Amino acid sequence: MTNALSLYLDVLRFGAAFTVFVSHYAVGRISGGLFSQLADYGRTAVLVFFVLSGFVIAWVTESRERSLDDYTLSRVARLYSVMIPAFIMTAALDGVARAVDPRLYGPEWGHSTAHPVLGYALSAVFLGESWTLAALPGFNLPFWSLNYEAWYYVLFAAGTFLQGRPQIVTLVFAALLAGPKILLLFPIWLMGVAAWRWRNTPPRRFGAPLVVAGLTGFIALETLGGQHLFWHPKTPWLPPGYSGYDYILGALVALLIIGLANANLPVPRASVERILRWLAGTSFGLYLLHYPLLNFFGTLVPGPADGTAHRVLVFGLALSGALALARLTERRKGAAKRTLRSALDVVLGKRPPPALEHQGL
Repeated sequence: MTNALSLYLDVLRFGAAFTVFVSHYAVGRISGGLFSQLADYGRTAVLVFFVLSGFVIAWVTESRERSLDDYTLSRVARLYSVMIPAFIMTAALDGVARAVDPRLYGPEWGHSTAHPVLGYALSAVFLGESWTLAALPGFNLPFWSLNYEAWYYVLFAAGTFLQGRPQIVTLVFAALLAGPKILLLFPIWLMGVAAWRWRNTPPRRFGAPLVVAGLTGFIALETLGGQHLFWHPKTPWLPPGYSGYDYILGALVALLIIGLANANLPVPRASVERILRWLAGTSFGLYLLHYPLLNFFGTLVPGPADGTAHRVLVFGLALSGALALARLTERRKGAAKRTLRSALDVVLGKRPPPALEHQGL
């Protein structure tokens, strides 16, 4: 993982998060349909996240997180350091906005029909999308994909760190809990793992052509109709919007990443790189925090949804709020992992490392 490749993947990661934000902002009740042509690309961006996630997880398990406990603590700290603030913020903002205009918070807008308490409880243990369930933590629509991501972490950990009977039992148990909807998109996540493991396979002179091939393939796919080429009847047994498009897109993103890994990538000056890294650091928080903010400001900002002032204010307030909160939650990830490590050491009767013991952790 070179610095240049890491930077380009960071740009891709933030671009995917921002695309999801814009796709939800484009909803008519929030912006009057501004950028409606991008509304379908929110799900496309989530699939990009899946491939990126598989690539990064494969990398960290080879380079840093080489034990099951370290891997588990990192994943738990990463997820819950953002999830818990997102749950609290979603409940608070939804409560205020629903009191102002409850019509904007009904199932006709794609929100969960589960009881609020059940939605939060299932989401807290990543069971909201298992089998035919479709439960969300309040009206935080983007959370659906974390139910997928978390089980991919578990399945990958079982395949990487366990052996023999424990591995088989864990894989079967996790697969049964996750259910068919989640398993159907697992190959796309594994395309990211494959991209990491095959990144050095092609000669380096093929790097730029592979990047061009990946981008050209995506442009051609979208020009021909993209997701609409593979329409299928909606059913609770399949992931939302699921079709053959998902696998084609995943393969193109994996191809793009392999190409980037072998290309001579220009790196911007240090000041620009710092800005890009800062934005990339907000990606997860932006993804998980923006939707309740859009709903909240879309409800409270006065004026018609298609009014210029309304559009500008909702876009600016929701985006800036999500970025600011994302940075705050991102800073807690390291502290959360250290706290979890100390707690685990206590449970297992281990003596904490000298640095932590000196700090009283």
